[in-house]
Amino acid sequence: MKQPLHSSLWSYRDARLVLPARAISYAGDSIALVALMLRVSGDAGDDERAAAAAITALLLAFAVPTVAMIPFAGRIVDSYDSRRVLVWSSLLQVAAGVGLAFCHGLAATLALVCVLQVGQAVAGPAWAALIPRIVGDGLVGRATGVSQALIGVATLAGSAVGGVLVGASGDRIALLVDASTFLGLAVVARLVKTRRAPAPGAPKEKGGLSAGLRSLFADSILQVLVPALWVFILVAEAVNVVEVRLVTKEFGLDPSGYGAILAAQGAGAIAGAWCTGRLKSDLVRSRSVLVGTALIGAASVLMGLAGAVVLVVIGAVASGFGGGMLNAATSTLVVTRTEESLRGRVVAALSGTSRACSLVALLLGGLVGSLLGPRATFVVAGGLAVLAAAVTGVLLTRRGVVRTKDSLVGVVSH
Repeated sequence: MKQPLHSSLWSYRDARLVLPARAISYAGDSIALVALMLRVSGDAGDDERAAAAAITALLLAFAVPTVAMIPFAGRIVDSYDSRRVLVWSSLLQVAAGVGLAFCHGLAATLALVCVLQVGQAVAGPAWAALIPRIVGDGLVGRATGVSQALIGVATLAGSAVGGVLVGASGDRIALLVDASTFLGLAVVARLVKTRRAPAPGAPKEKGGLSAGLRSLFADSILQVLVPALWVFILVAEAVNVVEVRLVTKEFGLDPSGYGAILAAQGAGAIAGAWCTGRLKSDLVRSRSVLVGTALIGAASVLMGLAGAVVLVVIGAVASGFGGGMLNAATSTLVVTRTEESLRGRVVAALSGTSRACSLVALLLGGLVGSLLGPRATFVVAGGLAVLAAAVTGVLLTRRGVVRTKDSLVGVVSH
């Protein structure tokens, strides 16, 4: 007789430890980002150009280490015991957080943020590779959806708490709170019983980024979806640069109104991730990537053409929901359809290349936004996103992956 399977994600002790702890650490990240944005902006005084340059430098400090660590992060994750990797990367983030609380000045702030993100570049793939070991491949989709939903809630809460903390007691307390969340994550990493380490004597595949990309492009679904994801990021994330102008200049909303639009988008993302986590097969997940992409594109067009604020809110919720679907489905497909021994390098390669596309998208958004204005930028980017989803769907259909008949679920296999 077969052993009964765990039907609930929360029946796993380690999942009960890891998922909430990771969400709390993201809340700490949001608190830190708010505190640091206010710090570098305030240090620039009334000089608008200096403030804009400082904020841009801060955002680059948050992004560049993830890209720079692509060749190394995944190899570290796949080559060493997961407990050691997670504890030390979390402690590195604790040290960076404490340093940020007590060190001021733009140069010191940027350097310590880079250290913080180096730790995150290693810890992120390590957690992503460990979760399938905790819950089994059958519940990876559920775990991913729940984790991203929890992170979404925590991020929204962290942004609100960060503003309150900085307003009440300055940025030092806020940054120490961030450091404490990473200390908690280090404790959780030490307590987790499930461990991931290379098997003794097992042959090691060489390469960091190259090994991760080879694994991604060896899969019939991922070799189509991953390049499509890169193109989609370039197109869709360009609107982030002009979003604030659309909301404040075109519709005349104040900063609190802009915050409400972002909150609506975040709520949509939470719902999208939660729903996508319930999906059972790779076929349906592949479809949800396409649906999420098309939904974000259609929502962007709606927001660009909107004549009333209520349509912008609807577009923001729809865009968030599509993003939640896209992220949860892609993350699950990447983890479950790649070789276990390479998962750290695969996740690091995908995260780093996606972040690189985001950086390029920021430049494209600034250029296109200055030429077309916020409304036209939203419409053009949204239309291209819908086109990208349609083209990707055609490519997958030709491979026998995405069809309208559910009887083709068996075509999608590892």
